[in-house]
Amino acid sequence: MIRKALFLPVATASTLFFSLVAVVGGLVRAPKGLFDWIHRNWARSVLGAAGVRIEAKGLEHVHEGRAYVFVSNHQSFFDVWTMMATLPASIRFVAKQELARIPIFAAACRAAGHVFIDRRDAVAAGEAIRVAGQQMEKEGLSLFFFPEGTRSADGKLRRFKKGSFALAIETQLELVAVAIDGGAKVQPKGARLPNAGTVRLRCAPAISMRGMTGEQRDLLTRDTRETVAGMLEELKALPADAGPGNRA
Repeated sequence: MIRKALFLPVATASTLFFSLVAVVGGLVRAPKGLFDWIHRNWARSVLGAAGVRIEAKGLEHVHEGRAYVFVSNHQSFFDVWTMMATLPASIRFVAKQELARIPIFAAACRAAGHVFIDRRDAVAAGEAIRVAGQQMEKEGLSLFFFPEGTRSADGKLRRFKKGSFALAIETQLELVAVAIDGGAKVQPKGARLPNAGTVRLRCAPAISMRGMTGEQRDLLTRDTRETVAGMLEELKALPADAGPGNRA
């Protein structure tokens, strides 16, 4: 009970502090390394306050300094903090437009290079993602997508939308499939406060886009979803205390 009572004050203070650092960093055109540091430490502070432990495998498939397109299933906002705390890459997220209304936080996200899209306007959203992809490729940043489009309240994998796969083919960036499990239990949809627990993450080997064309987008989407589904099934089958993994 004490931990839950302290979570919101700690998470709010941490978010405000790191958001202000990001805004200042944007004003002085700080290098991407500052924003990576912000992401990692903001995420670890929130995860620690919530009592969330991370077990990660497959991180050897992600090489620091390379740009990727990451795609993952989505269970809760703790998925975002898990990725930021764990993956050895300069990650930027594609976020829903509603988050752009949060003062200071939205400015911090823009300064760091995260992308806001209006999911109701498919044409504008697609163009924003395409432009962001070109910029990410140029700066050596990775874009992270949740191709289900929304959180899965029951943890079951939904249908994948195709935009992130089209971007991977267009930019020829390697694509990394990620499965994550435990977020739905840590933060059930609609819950105000999180539960302590374990979130497990697994990365598949990167898929080269070299020579791949837009005609193969549907096949790539289907195969990647099958990969995520297989890893997710393996994660769900693990006992509660399985594996050491890598911990944030």
